[in-house]
Amino acid sequence: MLRRFATIDVDLFASRLSDSWDARADAFGHGVDLLAPAARAAGVAEVVVSDERDAARVHEAGFALAAVRVDRSGAGADASAYGLSGTDAPVLALVGEVIAVKPVPGAVGVSYGYTYRTPRATRLALVGLGYADGVPRLASNRAQVAVRGMRVPLVGRIAMDQLVLDVGDAEVEPGDDAVLFGDPARGEPSALDWAAWTERDALALTAGIAPRVARVARSAWIAGRGA
Repeated sequence: MLRRFATIDVDLFASRLSDSWDARADAFGHGVDLLAPAARAAGVAEVVVSDERDAARVHEAGFALAAVRVDRSGAGADASAYGLSGTDAPVLALVGEVIAVKPVPGAVGVSYGYTYRTPRATRLALVGLGYADGVPRLASNRAQVAVRGMRVPLVGRIAMDQLVLDVGDAEVEPGDDAVLFGDPARGEPSALDWAAWTERDALALTAGIAPRVARVARSAWIAGRGA
């Protein structure tokens, strides 16, 4: 089965919270369902959400109704808790699977419209993520992706379910992880990098990740609960 997932460091998120958690516009990004129990365990007293659906989810996680406030003002959540306001490690990383790699000669057109042609003989890697997963098409021919610790260019137009990387002579193989954005300390592009490449706010970028992308929580706290 094709792997497309977002890893979420729940412990890191919880360590940055104060008495109030602004969870607006976050249902598809980091996951209200995953983060609300950690917020409650961290001692958060109030949660602000965008709508009644998220309010119900937070309440199901153990918050009293009086502690949950709906605010439809459209203001963005506090990016600092998610590591999206500077050099702090991010809470979320978006990862796709390399599903094919093939050698090509120079001057080969890539993806539909041939907006990119290989400048030399190289190898192209097909990754199973596309705009249906929330990868902005504006990243076409602009963004970089990390594979095996190396940054490589995203080339050609992003399609509905896939994108293409020019990996040169790097030893990339089918089954490898392709990290679109993650932790710069590991050599990966950050969500802030992707925000610049796609001309949007970093929180809007993470909140736009589609529901079909699996959320994978990484947390010693969750493991301690037996989850």
